[in-house]
Amino acid sequence: MKIIRQSVKFDKKLLDKDALEVINVINKAGFKAYLVGGCVRDLLLDLEPKDFDIATNAKPEQVHKLFKRSRLIGRRFRLVHVMFYHGQASHSARKFIEVATFRSGKVQTAKNGVVVRDNCYGSIKDDVVRRDFNINALYYDIKTQEVIDYIGGLEDIKAQEVHIIGNPKLRFKQDPVRMIRAIRFQTKLGFQLSNEIKSAIFEQASLLGNISAARLYEECIKLFHNEYGFEVYERLEKYGLLKYLFKQTHKNEFIKKALLNTSDRIKKNQSVTPVFLFAVFLWQAQNERFIALKNKQNCSSLAMNQASEEVIINQIKQVSMPRWLSARIKDVWLMQPRLEKMQPKKVKALLGNPRFRMAYDFLLLRSISINPELVKVAKFWTKAQQ
Repeated sequence: MKIIRQSVKFDKKLLDKDALEVINVINKAGFKAYLVGGCVRDLLLDLEPKDFDIATNAKPEQVHKLFKRSRLIGRRFRLVHVMFYHGQASHSARKFIEVATFRSGKVQTAKNGVVVRDNCYGSIKDDVVRRDFNINALYYDIKTQEVIDYIGGLEDIKAQEVHIIGNPKLRFKQDPVRMIRAIRFQTKLGFQLSNEIKSAIFEQASLLGNISAARLYEECIKLFHNEYGFEVYERLEKYGLLKYLFKQTHKNEFIKKALLNTSDRIKKNQSVTPVFLFAVFLWQAQNERFIALKNKQNCSSLAMNQASEEVIINQIKQVSMPRWLSARIKDVWLMQPRLEKMQPKKVKALLGNPRFRMAYDFLLLRSISINPELVKVAKFWTKAQQ
């Protein structure tokens, strides 16, 4: 294993002060600690990292003892979250820095090959080959201001390519989530996937169905709450992965408009919510089920409610949603027929509904995509807010 050390002095404005503090505390205690993974990759590409992760030779329990505000998490991967609070006591923002101990190549797998436990610790050289992609296996020593590369990550960044560490089929079998991570990195960075990764994803896409619905929820947020969500959607569909996340979803102009709108809001630093994302993705399925039920029973409201429940239950089998999220999705859907009626006597009450704004935005996007007959309705509610 050839080690490359590249001297790099990163802009201090891009480095997280809390992450540096954690490293300094661990170093002073006699251990070694490095910035690792995506933050190093992004810094090399002059991108502002969203998260700063740390790798160390200290055991999780040893790290936990060094920080009063920290907690041990995970069973499959034992990690430490070091907590930080910024701002005034009543309005403090909480964040955490994740610290992982170097791992060895020994893992415990289930019968289907998925890693179920990975708490055997090793050296930094062992830790490198346990990571997923070359571009995410870079370590930064803040003392020497050097990027340490054991696996060819620097070369891949220069070539703008994504290569997996080890055999793609085996690595995807151990953790199928790596397939959607590959798509996300390809799109975010504008890199090319290696031919080995492409063929392995086409062949093993179905393995994504082995992942717990709870874990896939957070992964879906990462996939679509960014500036390139629609491109990610198209690639997931191309590689046959989308149906293992949203089997009830099929691409249409509504989804395209919604994802482009989400990307635009993020670029403008405006708020976004997974409620809107899931409501859009599942609307076609909900609407089709509503029509089928309406033809069997006379009450439209009961059919609408039942259709909403059934579609949400089917989705939760694939990607888990918090109860508050599914409740708000349902609210947005159930408000659509109420808005479509444009009843003057109910305008004030609907405008005061806490879900009105989201339901209105939903209606507006429908009117400019899949339901042009609603343009008049959208104009009515736009005027009602003035």
